Amino acid sequence: MLVDTAIKNCRIVGVDGTVAGGIAIDNGKIIAIAKDPNLPSADRYIDAKGRFVIPGVIDPHVHYSLYRPFEEDCKSETKAAVAGGITTEALMTWGGMDKLLAPYKEKFDEAKNTVERHALANVVFIACLFTDQHIQEIPEYARDLGITQFKHCMFLKGRDAEALGLPSFDDAKLYSGLEIASTLGPPAISMIHAENVEIYYGLKEKLLKAGRKDLRAWTEAKSSLCEAEAVSRVIAVSDYLGAPIYLVHISSRESLDIAVQAQARGSKLTVETCPHYLSLSYKDFPDDCVLAKCNPPLRDERDIERLWWGIQRGHVHCIGTDHCASTGKGALDIWSAPAGLPGLETLLPVMLSEGVNKGRISMEKLVEVCCYNPAKVLGILPQKGTIVVGSDADLVIVDSDESKIVKAENLCTASDFTPYEGRELKGWPVLTMVGGNVVMEDGEIIGKPGIGKYIPRKLF
Repeated sequence: MLVDTAIKNCRIVGVDGTVAGGIAIDNGKIIAIAKDPNLPSADRYIDAKGRFVIPGVIDPHVHYSLYRPFEEDCKSETKAAVAGGITTEALMTWGGMDKLLAPYKEKFDEAKNTVERHALANVVFIACLFTDQHIQEIPEYARDLGITQFKHCMFLKGRDAEALGLPSFDDAKLYSGLEIASTLGPPAISMIHAENVEIYYGLKEKLLKAGRKDLRAWTEAKSSLCEAEAVSRVIAVSDYLGAPIYLVHISSRESLDIAVQAQARGSKLTVETCPHYLSLSYKDFPDDCVLAKCNPPLRDERDIERLWWGIQRGHVHCIGTDHCASTGKGALDIWSAPAGLPGLETLLPVMLSEGVNKGRISMEKLVEVCCYNPAKVLGILPQKGTIVVGSDADLVIVDSDESKIVKAENLCTASDFTPYEGRELKGWPVLTMVGGNVVMEDGEIIGKPGIGKYIPRKLF
C-alpha cells in the first residue's frame, strides 16, 4: 500500500498520554498510527525528529472584519493562524461590520465563498445575535447554515450599541436566545460576552473627570465586578432554563470562582480564557501604552495564576484568542483606541512557554484545552481536535525547546503590533498541516489559498 505522507519519529500527544510512533496520511485523512517500521510506504516522508506532534489547534474565538474588510482578513489572518499552528478558526464576526443587522442567510454564501477562495485554515461560523430577528432565526441557522454556536454581547447597550447602529441588548434578548438555542440539542450552545456595561459607564465618567488616560484606567473602568456580576446573572438564567452556555474570554479570578461554584452544582457551563489573560498584566506596559487595550482588560498577577489553576483543575475548558487585526492604534488614547489584540500566531507559543515549559500544565493538558475541548464544543470532534485513525490530517509538529523573540515585523498578521513585542517565548510550531497539506514549514507559509474550508456542523 502506498500513501501520500508518513510522519516518522513522532511523540504523538493526546489527552490521555503521549506515545512514540508515526502517522500515515492519505487523501487528507489519518489512516494509520503505528511504530515507524510498521507504517505503509509513502510518497513523502516527514521526520518529526522526536518532537511532539499534536492535533491542529482549534481557536474557538476569532474576529475577522472588525477593523478591516472580511476578504483582506481571510487573506492575511489565515496565514497568521497556520503560522501559529491553528488549523481551524471559529469566526465571530464574518459578514462585515456594515452588515451587522442583516440576517445571516443573506450574507452566508458570500462569506463562505470568500473563505474557500482565500483561507489556509479551516473555518466555522458563529452567529452573533444583534437583533430580535437573529434570535428568532437561530433554528434556521443551525438547520440551513451549519451554525451551532450563538453569541450574546451583553455589553452592546447604551452608547456602545448606538455607536455601531445596533439595538440595545437586554436580559429579555438573553433569555429568549438561551431558551431557543436550548431546544436544539448539542452541539448548539450560547456563547456569552458577560459584562455589566452600566457599571463601566459610571466608573469611566469618574476617571475622565480625574483626567485619567493610562492603561490602568481602562482596567479600573472595566473592573472585575463588571464581568463577575454579569457572569453570575447569565448563569442564573442558564440554570433556570437548563440551557448550556459558554463564557468567552473570562479574565478575572472573581468570575472564575463564580463559574467553579456553578460547575459544582451541575450548571451546564463551559469556560474559555485567552492567552493574554494567562501571560500579561497591565503592569507589564508603560502607563501610556494603548496597544495593550482589550476587552475585558488585562488584570494582575493574581488573576493570571488563578486562571492557570482553573486550567489545571479542569474548570477552564478552552483557550481562544479573541483575535482581531488592526493598525494605527498606537496614535490614539486609551478611550478612543479600538479594543482588541492580535493573537493567532502567539496562542500556541504562549501556552508552551508559560504553561508547559514553566511546569504549569502538561502537553496532554495543552492538547485538551487547545484542541480536543474546542473541537467538542464546536461539534467537529473527532473529525478535528484529536489524532486517531479516520480523523482529518490537521497536525502540528512542535519544537518545545525553540526560543524566539517576538517582533511584530516578523508576524504574518496584518496588525502593526503585538502585545508580546520583545518578549522571549519558548516553544513554537515548526510545521502545520491542514487536510494532509503542509501549509507552514520552518516559519515559511507554503500552502496555497483555498486549502482551508468552511465546516458546517450538524445537530446530534
